[in-house]
Amino acid sequence: MSNKINCLDIWAVLPQRGLARGKSRLAGVLDAAARHELNRWLLERTLGVVTHWLGDTRRCVVVSPDAATLATAHAHGATALRDAGAGLNAAVEQGTAYAAARGARQWLILPCDLPLLDHAALSAMAVRKAAGTAVIAPDRLGTGTNGLLVDAAERTFAFGANSVKWHTDNFTARGEQVCLYHRPELAFDLDTAEDLAHWLHGGYDLPPFLARHNQPA
Repeated sequence: MSNKINCLDIWAVLPQRGLARGKSRLAGVLDAAARHELNRWLLERTLGVVTHWLGDTRRCVVVSPDAATLATAHAHGATALRDAGAGLNAAVEQGTAYAAARGARQWLILPCDLPLLDHAALSAMAVRKAAGTAVIAPDRLGTGTNGLLVDAAERTFAFGANSVKWHTDNFTARGEQVCLYHRPELAFDLDTAEDLAHWLHGGYDLPPFLARHNQPA
């Protein structure tokens, strides 16, 4: 089955805390204006990669309590849902419920803080997906879930600390096979000052606005 056919069955759900509130753990190295700009850049980049990969902006659902985030999603053609405010996993469940009501057969759940995310990583992830298989992309520590591609029957999630183990145990208990998909483009997220320093000084392509702010040496 080609990746194009697979993608026709997939909806993407992107929970996002907000352009102003997101990445608060970087407050020691980036001021509020820089964090806002970084969050916007990450959101727009994620939307661009995901919607190009899906081939349909409407099947990309952004869930956020933040009006600016929702406006950005809408401007990119994505579906924008206001987060009911019950936390990350409730936001994911809200997005997947919306997709399920519109015929989604699978969904891809991603955070909006993966600066290396690209089309090839998502395509390789889809290749590993088969009926009855859940694909989990762990973070660099191997404990957090940075990407999840599952059948639409899955409606319960536990993103956060030790989520890889929780998701693995949950899917296995349901009789499903689990594929742990390790790929740098999905494993690397921007959570801490150390993450930011690695990104800034790792030889990666960077958004131009970062040059206007003082960064860790």
